[in-house]
Amino acid sequence: MQPARAALEKVLAEVQMSRPRIPVYSNVTATPFPADADAIRTLLSRQLVEPVRWQPTLAALISAKHAPLHELGPGQQIKAMVKRMDPVFWKALVNVIP
Repeated sequence: MQPARAALEKVLAEVQMSRPRIPVYSNVTATPFPADADAIRTLLSRQLVEPVRWQPTLAALISAKHAPLHELGPGQQIKAMVKRMDPVFWKALVNVIP
């Protein structure tokens, strides 16, 4: 994936970034993306080559009371994780299937 990261970095360098208006969590750090555009670009490229930190990211979202959570796509793996972590948040989780 390292060659893809280099290609993504090249494209991201051309993209105008703005400070997120809502909290958007990085699955690399399990924290919200920073306001700095270059830091956002760096985190986005890291997401291609580093492990996804689902459990810490979900724990951070639950702790910050970001409900309801939305899982996009046909699977329900995130929903299953949330059920094990916090049954109250699990009940509010919404699956969005395109």
